[in-house]
Amino acid sequence: VSTGLFWEGGAALIGQGLSFVVSLLLARLLAPEYFGLISIATLAISSLVFFQELGFSAALVYRQDDVEAAANTAHWTIIASSVVLYIIGFILAPLVARFFRSPEVTPILRVLALTIVISSLSRVSYTLLFKDMAFKKKVLPELLASLAGSVTSLLLALAGWKVWALVSGELVNASFATILVYLFYPWRPKLQFVRSLFREMFGYGKHIAASQILIFGITNVDDMFVGRMLGQAALGQYGLAYKISNLPATNITRLVTRVTFPAFTLLQGDIARMRGAFFRVVRYVSLLSIPVAVVTVIFAHDFVYFVLNPSWAPAIVPMQILAIYGLVRSISSNMGTIFQAGGKPQWLTGIAAWRFVTMTVLLYPSIKWAGLVGVCVLSAAVAIVDFFIAAYLADKILKARMVTYAQMLTPIFIYAILAGATGYLVQQWLLSIGLWDIATLVAAGLVVVLVYGALTWWRDQEVRQGVRQVLAQINR
Repeated sequence: VSTGLFWEGGAALIGQGLSFVVSLLLARLLAPEYFGLISIATLAISSLVFFQELGFSAALVYRQDDVEAAANTAHWTIIASSVVLYIIGFILAPLVARFFRSPEVTPILRVLALTIVISSLSRVSYTLLFKDMAFKKKVLPELLASLAGSVTSLLLALAGWKVWALVSGELVNASFATILVYLFYPWRPKLQFVRSLFREMFGYGKHIAASQILIFGITNVDDMFVGRMLGQAALGQYGLAYKISNLPATNITRLVTRVTFPAFTLLQGDIARMRGAFFRVVRYVSLLSIPVAVVTVIFAHDFVYFVLNPSWAPAIVPMQILAIYGLVRSISSNMGTIFQAGGKPQWLTGIAAWRFVTMTVLLYPSIKWAGLVGVCVLSAAVAIVDFFIAAYLADKILKARMVTYAQMLTPIFIYAILAGATGYLVQQWLLSIGLWDIATLVAAGLVVVLVYGALTWWRDQEVRQGVRQVLAQINR
């Protein structure tokens, strides 16, 4: 797991860091409306993608026998479903555009949906790398593909391609990821399809697929309501706020869960080891996600005005509220791996179902009440309730106690708040003496890192031991 985190973390740091910087540059070059159009098309495509693999990837990771035959069966199943889904997306594109009152979406959706078919050609290859915990071979093609897509979008935006710069970047990313994985990994599919294995994997994967579809609905039904009721510009602003404030959930936690799920499956039957590993994972995720959330709340206003431009100002308060949502989600998402590794994937479906119903019922009145702010308040509240439900269920598998979370997270919150407050005071002083506004943000960020790092290093012996272990592995 440590080796996997090193490679996955390094790739995420470079790839996601570059993608984040490019996103900010694109936000300065392009109007919020263009991001809104991409969000609408992505929403439609994502709703199709969850029917692409039917949970077969998770089933393949979980499976311990007949892996080669299962991989071939999954490969051809995913490709066949992807072609069908593209045809559906192509036909329904005008209806999607009509629903969102955005006729420009039709050609964008039809072109962008090609990524469904392109990605299907390499889905099983990435899953096998993931299963084998061969993260070095897995992250390199992903990193290079992300780099190619980001550079493409930026160059085409500078050339005046507007929304098509964003579309082209996604196509390049998907194409490079598919081509490169076959250069880094020797597995090649065979013309083999075993019906019995299909039924077995579908039996396991249907619970994963159902929960993923529901989770998609939970995390995207807000986009549908915002785009329909408030328009493209508001959807673009909301999308940027969500992306920035959910950095812990979408980057840190996704990185960790991708590494820990195959590891937890190896601990089936050893509850004590699984419990210890789980709380260590939650601890290390929290050490990163809590300060990110605190910094987002404190510096969101200055970030928008100094780094972006005033057209993004309506995203400030949503960004601050969604930071709470992203923080809670970054912690509770780790519990999903326990449900899967513990043989309870149906629990994911149950949790996702109540969240989806709650969000769907309350979104309309929330938007009527307070627009974007209402959506964000609802999302944060649902995430907090979801945390307690997921923690209770995970503790049943792990035979753990709820009080463990409070004991573990309270000191981290204190260190993050002290570091954030110190950084804010330093920034205000630098602004008062006339320093360049962006430079004050950079300086404040450095202060936060130094103060938080010093407090954590001073008070947390486990962190000191963990850092030494990682350095020792790197030196090998």
